Amino acid sequence: MRVINISDKVILEVKNLVIEYPMKEGNLRAVDDVSFSLKSGESMGLVGESGCGKTTIGLSLMRLLKGGEIKAGSINFDDNDVSILSDEDLSKIRGKKISMIFQASQNALNPLQKVASHFIDTFKAHDMWSNSKWDEINKIIERIEISKDRINEYPHQFSGGMQQRIVIALSVILQPTLLIADEPTTALDVLVQAKILKLLRELKSEYNLTMIFISHDLGVVAEITQRLAIMYAGQLVEIGTTKDIFANPQHPYTEALLNAIPDVQDKTKKKQISIPGTPPDLRFEIKGCRFASRCSYRKDICNEEPPELLNIINGKIGGDNPNHKVRCLKYNDDF
Repeated sequence: MRVINISDKVILEVKNLVIEYPMKEGNLRAVDDVSFSLKSGESMGLVGESGCGKTTIGLSLMRLLKGGEIKAGSINFDDNDVSILSDEDLSKIRGKKISMIFQASQNALNPLQKVASHFIDTFKAHDMWSNSKWDEINKIIERIEISKDRINEYPHQFSGGMQQRIVIALSVILQPTLLIADEPTTALDVLVQAKILKLLRELKSEYNLTMIFISHDLGVVAEITQRLAIMYAGQLVEIGTTKDIFANPQHPYTEALLNAIPDVQDKTKKKQISIPGTPPDLRFEIKGCRFASRCSYRKDICNEEPPELLNIINGKIGGDNPNHKVRCLKYNDDF
């Protein structure tokens, strides 16, 4: 198995991304001024509650938004701005250079097609099909621990965990540069989750993948990522290394998420603490900090002044530490 060394080469750079969904009441801004970059070989977790915009970001990287529209910003991948590429150029990237493991494997597979047909169609979509590809298909099927004799069966004949492994195999068969994994362990039991995470770690190394792992579960992303980006109400509120964020969370929302993780091994730990309240309605303009109404640190200024995502070092905003950023007023000198 090959071990990936993270290089200094930035292969994905998202700048000031704004995505909106038109609604009768007004446009819903699902993603608001989001920026991040990803180096070759990195694995970054995109974490937050349902509806925070993390899946929308994942879909936007392949321009697969349904009803949503990129209103501003850029998505630079492989020296191209994905946000403005033609449909013809996009078709060359989707699946081949950027691939995605979609939520709910049972919905990602065509119930009327045999598993073999899914792989054949994947190659045909990029004019890469020939009978010699059967060797690659059989190899990846055996790699995900499914007998190649079952390749002519239908998706419903496989368990949920096996279906998820098939979806993962389809996502890497063309050896993409970037893999987006959107909640790949959701609705699976704990033992199957562990197998899926192990498979993803191994395939990441074997196929030299760069990965974005989308999840609402910090416990899961801790096992597979080097960096974390925490999202709340359409914005990034904290970004840094997985190790730093778990050891010393800087944003109150990140702290609350970590407090909500149960620890069945540590009997001295108090029961997990839920986060009170609900996220703001993104259809309307939000004044001040978006987390203010749920934050135990809030002051009057939090309802008036929107915080920026800034470098933080030694518990203070500022300094030259681009590896850890936080969007919170409590680190300001006058808070």
